[in-house]
Formats: sequence, C-alpha cells, structure tokens
Amino acid sequence: MRRSRRSWPLVALVLALASATLPAASAHAADPRVVVVGTTPVPRGDVVVTTPITATFDVVVARANAAALSRFLTNLYRPGSPSYRHFLSTAQFARRFGASDATVRALRDYFASYALSVGALSKGRILLHVAGSTVNIARAFDTPVDTVRRSDGVLVARFARAATLPASIARDVTGVAGLSSVAAPSAPALRLAHASAAGTCASAGSTTTNGPNSLGGYTLAQQGQLYGLSTAWSKGIVGTGQTIAIYELGVYRAPDVNTYASCYGLSPAITNVDVDGGGSSGGADEATMDVEEVAGLAPGAALTIYAGPNSGSGPTDTYARIADDNTASIVTTSWGTCEGDPTGGATAEQAIFQQMAAQGQSVFASAGDEGSSDCTGITTNAPAVDDPASQPFVTGVGGLTVQSISPLSESVWNDGTNSNGGAGGGGISTLWSRPSWQNAPGITSTQTMRLVPDLSVMGDPSTGFIEYFSGSWGSIGGTSIGSPIMSAVTAVAAQACGVARLGFLNPTLYNMASTGFNDVTTGSNDLFGVGVYSAGPGYDMASGLGSPNPATFLTGLCPPSAGSLKANAVLSTSSPVIGGAEPTLSLTLTTAAGLPLANATLAISATVTGGIALIDNDQSSKGVNGNAHYNLSTDANGNVSLSVFASGSGPVVLDVTYQGTSVYKTTLHFVDRVVAARPGAPTITAIKPLAGGFQLIVKAPATSAHIIRFQYSLNGGATWINFASTARTLNVTHLARGRRYAVIVRAVGSAGAGQASRASLVTTR
Repeated sequence: MRRSRRSWPLVALVLALASATLPAASAHAADPRVVVVGTTPVPRGDVVVTTPITATFDVVVARANAAALSRFLTNLYRPGSPSYRHFLSTAQFARRFGASDATVRALRDYFASYALSVGALSKGRILLHVAGSTVNIARAFDTPVDTVRRSDGVLVARFARAATLPASIARDVTGVAGLSSVAAPSAPALRLAHASAAGTCASAGSTTTNGPNSLGGYTLAQQGQLYGLSTAWSKGIVGTGQTIAIYELGVYRAPDVNTYASCYGLSPAITNVDVDGGGSSGGADEATMDVEEVAGLAPGAALTIYAGPNSGSGPTDTYARIADDNTASIVTTSWGTCEGDPTGGATAEQAIFQQMAAQGQSVFASAGDEGSSDCTGITTNAPAVDDPASQPFVTGVGGLTVQSISPLSESVWNDGTNSNGGAGGGGISTLWSRPSWQNAPGITSTQTMRLVPDLSVMGDPSTGFIEYFSGSWGSIGGTSIGSPIMSAVTAVAAQACGVARLGFLNPTLYNMASTGFNDVTTGSNDLFGVGVYSAGPGYDMASGLGSPNPATFLTGLCPPSAGSLKANAVLSTSSPVIGGAEPTLSLTLTTAAGLPLANATLAISATVTGGIALIDNDQSSKGVNGNAHYNLSTDANGNVSLSVFASGSGPVVLDVTYQGTSVYKTTLHFVDRVVAARPGAPTITAIKPLAGGFQLIVKAPATSAHIIRFQYSLNGGATWINFASTARTLNVTHLARGRRYAVIVRAVGSAGAGQASRASLVTTR
C-alpha cells in the first residue's frame, strides 16, 4: 500500500481486508521452478474473498549489462570523469542499458501462453506491463493469488505465497511489482497559465514573525528566509526553465489551488498526465498541498502532475511514465510505504530511479511519519525505513520542528505524546547497501547499509506549511511537506547555477556535509519507544545531514560545468615576472546568475619546474617534486585570497579548481630566488650634513639581480628604516642638530636582508 507521508491532518488509509485463495496450476512441470525475487507477501492475516478479478502487474526485466550501468552512474556523478554530467536521453538509456529483444520476446511468449495480456515495454526497456485474470496469473506464477477487498470497496490482487517461474524464464526477471500488497486512491485535472515571483498573502497570516504565525505555520516568505530562497527571488531567480514532476496517488482540488495562487499573485503552469487511467478518489489534501507548495516556492517552474491509481501496477507505472517522458528535471513524491511493503515494488523502483539518475533527474521522497518504525500498522514497530526514500538513487527528506527562524532553532520532529502524533522517518535500510557517496562526519565504517534520511526540513504540523484546503487556511505537516520544499529549492538552485539539470544530488549533498547544512543536534525520532534514533553532531538517522543552510546551500549545489560559475580574479602584480614579493591572488566566485558561491572548498595547486612552491607560506602545502597543493574555502561573499611562493626560477602554474573543474588558471614567472635572496653590501658613495639631518648617496650592490628595498640604520643595526629600491639619493631630516651619527645601509631581497655597508660618519648642522 502506498501511504501519503502526512501526519497532520491525518490521512487515514486504514484497510478492512478480506481475501480468498484461488487454486494454482503447475506449468512447465519439467522445468525447475525458481522463486522470483521480491514476491513473498508481507504477513498480514488478511481475509480474502473468492471473486476472481482482472489485475495488472509489472515485470522487471533483467539487463545483461547491469554492471556497466553501475559504473556509468558512478562516473556520471564523479567530478573529473570524462562522462561527468553527460546525461542520457530515454532512447540512449534504452539502447545502452535496456533489456535485449531476446529477453523481452521470451517473457512475452511465456505470459501470453497463460492467456495474459502482455502490454507495452517501458521506453527505458526495463518494465513489461502485464494484465489478466487472477486465475491465469496464479497459473503463470504457480502460486495462489488472493483477492482482497479494500475499505473503499475496491478489489485488488495479491500473491498469497512466494511466486515462482521456470528457471529459464526466472533468469530474465529481477522482480514483479503490483501483486505484493493492497492499495488505495488517486487523480487531478487542472490547467493554469505561467508564473513570475512569490509574493505575500494576508490570508496566510503574518510573514514578519520569527516563529510560527497565528495560523500555526510558516508562509512562503518565511520559508524563503529559512531555505535561502529570498535572495534568489529578489534577483528574479524563481525556478524558470525547470519542470517539476509531482507524483500523485490522490486527487488535488483545483479550486483550492486557484484560491491559493490568486492570494499569492501566482499563475503556475500546470500540466496533468493521467497514468493507467488516472486515479479515482482520495488523497485530496496531500495532492493539493504538494501542488501549492511547489507552485509557491518555485513560481517560475513548470509543474507536471502525474496521477496514477494506488493499486496494482499503478504506483510503479506512474514512476516509469515520469522516467520515460523525461521532461521533468526534478521529481517529488510525498507517497511511500515501509521498505517491505509492497515487496517487489522496491526492485522495480530501483530500475526506474537508475534510469532517472542516468537522465539527470533529481528525485526527492518524504522519509515517513512513523519515526524510526516505518512499518507500524503493516508489520511491527521494529526499526524500519520508508520506500522510496531509502532507494539509493533518491534523496530522502526527514522532518523537523522549527521553533524559530532567527535565531534558527530546530530539532527533530517527534510529537509522540499526541494521540495523532508522528515523527520524522529515518533509520537503516534492510534492502540497500550504503552507497559509496554516503560518507560524512557521524557515519562509521561499520554502518554498511543505506542510511535515511539524507537531510531534513520542516515537518512538524504545528510549525508547518500554511496551505489552503477545503475552503480554509491552516498549517499542515508531516514529512509530506519536505519533498515539495526540496524540489522547489532545487529548481531555484538550477536556475541560479545556470544549468538545465542538477541531476542525482546525493553525491553533492554529502560532499558539502560540512558547509551546506545547519547541523541539527537535538531531538529523537523514536516514536514508539524502540530506542532509536537521536540527533547528534554530524550525520544522524534522525535528521540526516541537517537542514539546508540559507547562505550556502543553493550555490553549493552548483556543478563545476562550463558556464555555471563566474570567477573574478585580481592578481597583486601586473607583470608576469615576479621578483621578491610573493604575489597574492584575490578571487570571487559567483553562480551564473550572480549569487555568491559561499563556503565552497577550492583546491589550489602550484606546479613548478624547479625548487619548491608554497601556498600561503604553509609548509603543509608542499607536496612531491616541490609542487604545492592546498584547500581553501570561500567566505560568505564568495571571496578567497592566497599567496604563492616559489624558491626557484621559471614558470609556476597556479590552478584553482572547484569540484574537479578549473575556475582560474594562470602562469607566474619567478626569478631565481637563490641569487636574489641575499643581496651583497651596498656602498655609501657620499654623505653630506644638513640642518637636522644629512643627504645620503648609495650605490647598489653588484651581486644582486633584484632588490625589494633599501634600509638604513643610525644605531648600529638595532633598528632599520626602509627607503625605496629605486632611490640612490636620500635626504634624512628631523634629527638632532649638531649630533654625530654612524650611518650604515643594507639591501633587502626576496629572502631577507643582505650584508650591511661600512659605516659612514656625519655630524648634522
């Protein structure tokens, strides 16, 4: 069953279940049967009815080059890789990684032999759509198929026991979706015009408070302040050019969306796509909130609402349609269920989310409202996480209580003392290994499975999002509000970065773990007293990496692709030949839209042909062969400065890179510091007394190729006074009259002062 990830108001999807078992006939008895992965039903004790029905399901078709796809996705999101951010079209993905014709043909023939209707293969060539009577489905899989009557009266099909296929066919199937759980509602129908900027709406309550307003939540303006959108909005950066797919298994209320949009002065561009006939009923509050939140926070983005039925293969087919259309750059889903229900569906989803990642689509999923016990009401209160938030190619979004915006005060959402309470989902996956990108302070090497959530935003209903629904304004919460928030933030960030798609974000998020987030260190998501999980420093399974830092998060998402960043550099010397003084570089980084790239970690290298190089005179920057390597971070305004030292003569290549791509590069030419380092002794060729001073004439040392400055001393070298390296005659005044002085002079080179001259005596007049 797909549940809306909402806790307030509570959307009840309580099922009154009844079932009946149909007899299963054995097929191809001579061919050994193999259990199909993910077809074992969750034990629920459902009562079945005996009515056969027509059901739909999806067969996940095996791919011969799964390992190649894994390597491709790793390199696709690895800065410096030749394939970095070279996203595929749907057709390209199908050709490179889709199922072969022979595999598809074998599966078509097999299911057709049981009088099942074999429909279209998904455009990505990963799902085969099949339909037929539960009697024939039972024969094909050699297992009973139950018919379950839901609480809304709808009859749905479900395997009663693990399904099997002949070994020769099973090798071509990695999962079956749509026959492992019971389900519920869905559907929308609305079209509006286009958008510009987010405004304020008096009906939504005050926008000037630092905490929840009189309606008990936060307006768009307040959310903009919380998540760094306000600055972008002021520059006209509102998500223009982005398309956000909103995954729905419920019906949104068009009049409510119209009222909301009118109040805020919005005119969102909405397209509706019905999958498998669309939905029929239910989920109205969930769907309405999703549309309002995304339209308000990213008013320039186009919205496509994909609505499918919450039964059979509907949930999986809806994801597949989003992937196959490939028109959305960002996908948000507030619907989910515990990892083990529906069994089989997670395998199908993984293949779809891999396709989305290959195509550069960013996917956000709410992490659930049952805290660390996501399977409560389905199996037990034992620790469990939510699907699809736990999927390796999905960004899972947890929930927080936001007590105050300024100063920021956040904790993990958990109102377990409330009879209708909930808590932000999080924990350890039992299906997926911890991906290579999931590394951050707080994560240990002993944690080998995927951890959820990845980050968190507001989720507490009493500090939630103010929506308009069913004729009134009010605060709504649950982690349902998190994935729409993050999809809108990503749309605005993509425009700010000047890119068409940001793609799968988790590698970037964990790379900016120490710079892009407010660390949430208080609270727990232990809703049912099972002892897990508490927030703490760094990553934790109650809040993930924390909440987006408004000053750094948006620009931190920017990839180092061509044209996405702008670097304004000022070098302290106008000449390429450096002698003596260490040149300094001042660099300001901004996005293509002009937003400062704050807290960005830059890698600086200085490559020499001889001698050694240092960055900022830090010995720790010295590497092999005398080259220097150093990391520096930009400040809140995107600024960074550094100095370069080289001991030898010749060119020094200075390169500043961000996430593997060079943002500034130049070649400096240094003189031989060994020769220039210690100038010889200059000569005082003449010294003449003046009134209260003297006139000094100096000759430069013959052994110095370069002098930074001269110095003279009147006390035997105890103190020195500078004068210009170009000066040969110097008038010294403001001394005592009639006093005798012993004057010495020295030259200063790149590595310090040279020898002093012989003393010359003079008596002032």
